[in-house]
Amino acid sequence: MAEPRMNFTLKCSVCNMENYISTKNKKTNPGKFEKKKYCPRCNKHTLHVEIKK
Repeated sequence: MAEPRMNFTLKCSVCNMENYISTKNKKTNPGKFEKKKYCPRCNKHTLHVEIKK
């Protein structure tokens, strides 16, 4: 049986730096994950979007 959880990377939408790695349940959350998180390169909170590796 396949695992419903998947790993993904969060990328800053301003500077395109890949900052965070997280997991999600792809059955209950099939869309793209977006969250405001701190970016060390921008030195502020910016929108981070999901990218798949």
